[in-house]
Amino acid sequence: MSMSRYFKALCWFIAGSKSQRRRVRLEGARIAASLFGDFPIGEDHKLWLKDKTFRKKFAELSPLSPYSEERKWTLREFASFVQNVPGSMAECGCFEGGSAYFLAQANPQVKLHLFDSFEGLSTPTEMDNPKDETIPKWEQGDLSASESKTRRVLSQFKNVVYHKGWIPDKFHEVIDEQFRLLHIDVDLYQPTFDSLEFFYPKVSKGGVIILDDYGFSTCPGAFQATMDYIEENRISDHIITLTTGQGIIIKK
Repeated sequence: MSMSRYFKALCWFIAGSKSQRRRVRLEGARIAASLFGDFPIGEDHKLWLKDKTFRKKFAELSPLSPYSEERKWTLREFASFVQNVPGSMAECGCFEGGSAYFLAQANPQVKLHLFDSFEGLSTPTEMDNPKDETIPKWEQGDLSASESKTRRVLSQFKNVVYHKGWIPDKFHEVIDEQFRLLHIDVDLYQPTFDSLEFFYPKVSKGGVIILDDYGFSTCPGAFQATMDYIEENRISDHIITLTTGQGIIIKK
């Protein structure tokens, strides 16, 4: 940055308009992030950021995980997108109910089936280990959650059905149902593959499958499980990779 731009930024920060001071703060954050590594900061002024009701509820549900806000917003949008598609909704891996809250809220008249052991991750395999040594490896029991807290978070919704147990042990309880939306957030290879194997044929035409971990280098197993399932079953549906890290399949 030239000296003239530094001087201009300083003037904006001290005596500029509200928009000019905001711009200086944003650029300062970007510079600070770049100094400490490859930590991207996105664009400002997105309209969804003005939804104060959503953002307040998200902050309440995820006080220790502020970075998944865009993913939760995107998930809710897809839940609204499938309102006219027949079938129930299902989520594999609900943690403390943050994602399930917005799914249930978007379609309060539609059954939402939640599958979780509430004991954290099962034993990771070699496929689940990131090749990058700077990325921490998953361990058995990571992401364990309190079932009572999840039920408390979702207590206002009458459309939520719980299936406590390891994936895929409880899938038979919905053997006769079709689904408009499937959200898979289980991080590891085997439960991701098992979830796709059971639910993919049951997703209605026009329905949506959201793969929460598909685009993250922290979850190589989830990505590989998806690719293996698609290849083994000769699935022609395209996987859309979002900048949020989610993978999206709209069932043909």
